[in-house]
Amino acid sequence: MDYNKSYKYFKGTSVGGGVVMIVIGAILFFIGFAWWPLIIFGLLLLGGGIAVIVAISKGRVSDAQYDSNVVQMLNGLQARALQKLGVDPDEVKEIAPIQFDGYTFDGADVGKVGNDGKWRTNWYKATCFFFSQNEVHCYVYKFNTLRNQFFEETEVYFYKDIVSCSTSTEVVQFLNNNVNYEYFKLTTTGGTSISASFRDIDYAQRSINAMRSLLKIKKMG
Repeated sequence: MDYNKSYKYFKGTSVGGGVVMIVIGAILFFIGFAWWPLIIFGLLLLGGGIAVIVAISKGRVSDAQYDSNVVQMLNGLQARALQKLGVDPDEVKEIAPIQFDGYTFDGADVGKVGNDGKWRTNWYKATCFFFSQNEVHCYVYKFNTLRNQFFEETEVYFYKDIVSCSTSTEVVQFLNNNVNYEYFKLTTTGGTSISASFRDIDYAQRSINAMRSLLKIKKMG
């Protein structure tokens, strides 16, 4: 991951300085009349202001560029998850693995609303579920997008102990904003639960339906 690119995304850039230079340059140019030094200075300010705006615009990081930079960290994630879980791929073939991932507000201290109206933060969370004959194996990978900081967690749940799997929505307070946060939640008979961020609601719903179908079969058996 390019942490500098992530920093630029949240830092933001203002073209205000360039605009000021252009305005002052234009004023000096038009009031310079026949006094060439003032006219030339005005033209230099105009050119400098335009150059500043162009340079700043090129240095900006778009929502798509930030997303692409972040998801690079997910390359090979499922292989890593299986290794951490100590599970062989042949053991978890009841249904295809399910992976939820998305930006999370948990622990985040920096955030920004993108042009698409969605919040992006400096923490990203990915959760992988693998399905063996009797158990659901879960791997969580959460990482900071601004520095080399991450957390990993593994859990195993017996099918008979899983009560529900669904999406939940709650309003969280973040940077003095009320934000609707939607996530996947798996709950067990012991009252424990695990939540997973996701960005694609359609994929999440299809995955949840597949998981529910498997759970129904396992509980009936």
